[in-house]
Amino acid sequence: MPFRILDRVLRLALYTNALMIYLVSHAIRTVIIATLACALLRQVGYFGGVLLLIRLLCLQRRRWKS
Repeated sequence: MPFRILDRVLRLALYTNALMIYLVSHAIRTVIIATLACALLRQVGYFGGVLLLIRLLCLQRRRWKS
């Protein structure tokens, strides 16, 4: 999946989550905190995925060399 599409889908999920939290709680502070927490989890997940791909690539190269 191209990065642009992935980024748009993840942003849409983040905005939808913020809207739902606002509709339930009617508190801007709660929306901001929850949105920042979700954005942080998104970044951690993306970074972890990149590290996993790098690790798998290194393991694959080791198998090719031996």
